[in-house]
Amino acid sequence: MQIGTTSLTDAATSNEQIRFFQHQRARRSYIKIARYVRETFGPIEIDVTDAEALDRPSRDFLDAAVRVGGWSVQLRFDSGGNESVPHFSAEEQSLLNMLSPSARTDHAGQIVTMAFDYVNSGDAWTALNLGHLLQEVEQSPRVWNLLALAHAMVNETVQAEFYYDRWSTSKEPLDAIRALYGKAMLYARHHPDGLRSLTRSEELLNEAYALIQQLGSQERTEDRVVFDEVFNRNGYALILFRRGHVDEAITLLREGIKRLTQTGEKVAIHRSVLIYNLAQCYKQTGNLTAAIATYAELLDVDPRMPEYHLEAAKCHASAGDLDAALAACRQAVELDDSLASAWGLIGVYEGEIGSHGVAADAHARAASLDPASYVHPTNLVYSLILADRVDEATQHVDGWIHSTLPKEEAERRASLSAEIAIRHDRCAEALELIEAGLALFPDSDVLAANREALLGMHV
Repeated sequence: MQIGTTSLTDAATSNEQIRFFQHQRARRSYIKIARYVRETFGPIEIDVTDAEALDRPSRDFLDAAVRVGGWSVQLRFDSGGNESVPHFSAEEQSLLNMLSPSARTDHAGQIVTMAFDYVNSGDAWTALNLGHLLQEVEQSPRVWNLLALAHAMVNETVQAEFYYDRWSTSKEPLDAIRALYGKAMLYARHHPDGLRSLTRSEELLNEAYALIQQLGSQERTEDRVVFDEVFNRNGYALILFRRGHVDEAITLLREGIKRLTQTGEKVAIHRSVLIYNLAQCYKQTGNLTAAIATYAELLDVDPRMPEYHLEAAKCHASAGDLDAALAACRQAVELDDSLASAWGLIGVYEGEIGSHGVAADAHARAASLDPASYVHPTNLVYSLILADRVDEATQHVDGWIHSTLPKEEAERRASLSAEIAIRHDRCAEALELIEAGLALFPDSDVLAANREALLGMHV
């Protein structure tokens, strides 16, 4: 990647990375690839035999290629009789050779490095396969680190905790410190609700922090140790934030930013994480002026992370500056036009200034990029109605009220469908649509009020 063309997070190598690709970021990459292939080669038709053998990232890629990229993919679950021999790149063949039982031990270091590269690109599934193969020949902190991180990335948090526990038994203090931090974040953020515990997270963070205090004074000045200490306290700031002690969290974050700024470049770039958290703290306290100024500081450090522009946009909107909010959203889509949430926010803010046609187009773009979302199609229909494009809105509502909808979306969709029916002078149909929503959510005050209003019209 060329310097200056991507965000600091995306440009970091696996050795420098601290925020590994999330599923949604990997999906955006899939969308870009699928679109590029279609635009370059025209309509794409693929026939997949033995589809049961597809791995998870391949299934996710094909799903994005079909839903967003316009590919035609036929899945068959027979092995077929004439399938060709798989073609592997030179790099892939080299890795396969290293994975043979006779070669695995000698090439363990290379395999670990490649596994972390897979993690960094969002393919935790391949990393897990490599890690489990390595376990057969090597029981080591680096393998446990790999497996803990990869399991956490695919939301297998109990398995991740198992490997964090193994990693924490290392005699190398920094291994234990980092493993305890990772485990603490499971309890603070990643475990399912029934397992999360801020108290347990705090205990783990403080245990790791005590280990840092026991290091020699010279070692504690090293950049790698400063990094671990600052991010340990960043984790504790999260706990303070969750408990409502936001001012204390702000103090910790400011100190952490100051310390990271004094380190070498490879460590200092990670102050963007703390600056982002600091901006969120200011936003939580209602100090939008400080939050906006902090986002400006963040974008000065890392201007090519589209999500940062979106968070700044939300602060501008909360402060009543919709022009600045829209400008920030436009910057985000200039950086990555596959970001559905950016188009969705553009739709919301354009609607708030009365540009309902532009809003509808933005919501349509968001819906096309994230077909699984319930919100974007609902917002699209709402904007189309406000833009007096009711006939166009009608094309999107057939069968869109169903049992898998969240309550709020069912209420909105039933109400919007009824509005369309009323616009076409079909008041009896409008009442039926409200009743369909009430059949799903009988306790809905919104739909009950709409039913009373329709009955008052003598439907």
